[in-house]
Amino acid sequence: MGKTVREIAELMGIPSDDLVKEKQRIRDEIKRQNIETKKSGNKFVIADSDVEKITSALKEKLDKEDSKKKEDNEELLQMIEQLKAENSKLKSENKEKDEELVRINLKKDEEIRRLNSKIEKYADDFKEFNDKQLQLNNQQQQLQARILGQTKQLKDTQQRLLTSAEKSSELQNKVDKIEKCITLAKDYEEI
Repeated sequence: MGKTVREIAELMGIPSDDLVKEKQRIRDEIKRQNIETKKSGNKFVIADSDVEKITSALKEKLDKEDSKKKEDNEELLQMIEQLKAENSKLKSENKEKDEELVRINLKKDEEIRRLNSKIEKYADDFKEFNDKQLQLNNQQQQLQARILGQTKQLKDTQQRLLTSAEKSSELQNKVDKIEKCITLAKDYEEI
């Protein structure tokens, strides 16, 4: 007696979900080995002696495929481990960069507070200077034209200082101009 392709697949223990695929593999193996099939009713059957050849050849192929899958899985597991290690390293680097960014922002905030404090001090000094300027105007009529020009210049400087408070790169230059104006005013006061 012989066996059909379906019976060979069932003999090999193929699950029903994979039956169509395995039946095709069995047909391909029959063609590859040039095995003759006989028609019995409306089914083709393969001789029992040939069934052993087919099943052993297919089992060998399945074993090779399983071995290849295991190797591939091992490679994938190694890649996963490498990616996990790399991910851990990147997380650590990101944490360090975040901490560095926090430190930089703290330094920047401290510098802004320091510069704002300086601005307030110079603004107070400038207000005091304006008060003295008014006193000089009352006391020294002969210097009125020069003092009025200087006051206008100082007011312009004050306005530029207030306008440029947001521009931290130009802040120190403005502070230097205010100090220069204060020095000039004191020189006028001595005159």
